[in-house]
Amino acid sequence: MKLLYALILTILYCIPKVHAQSIIRSTVGSSGSSQTVFFNNKPYFVSQSIGQSGVIGTSRLNGYTIRQGFQQPPHSFVISQPYPESDLKAAIYPNPFQQSIHIFFKEEIENDVSVIMHDMSGQIILKETYGATQLIILPLANTACGKYILNVIADNKYIITSLIKQ
Repeated sequence: MKLLYALILTILYCIPKVHAQSIIRSTVGSSGSSQTVFFNNKPYFVSQSIGQSGVIGTSRLNGYTIRQGFQQPPHSFVISQPYPESDLKAAIYPNPFQQSIHIFFKEEIENDVSVIMHDMSGQIILKETYGATQLIILPLANTACGKYILNVIADNKYIITSLIKQ
């Protein structure tokens, strides 16, 4: 009897199983659908997912593309930075901090300086613009303890760093 069970298990284990899966850009479900429609002799792919009340839409204007809806194409996009250089030379101290942050620029600043600080949820904590200067002191004593992201933009260059409030 044991030999029969062992033989059956061996046969089941050795039988090759072939599973083929592929991703198809369509919606399958009781309230979703996909279809190609023609308007003015032009084909349009219309797709609606479950829980989405409208069709997927794509708009293009001035080199920007905006897509509406839950479904997105399976492509990667490169989003370019608005500033050509990311090598603003500055010392930001102390880190961790308790009362204030000092931003000392190691290069000559000729234009206004923008300082934006976000908490980890993306909420803006501080947004200020300063005149051309070599040292900025940010009073942050009333800021809650935690981790923050600081963006400093000056002369078409920027620096992004994380800060910790103790």
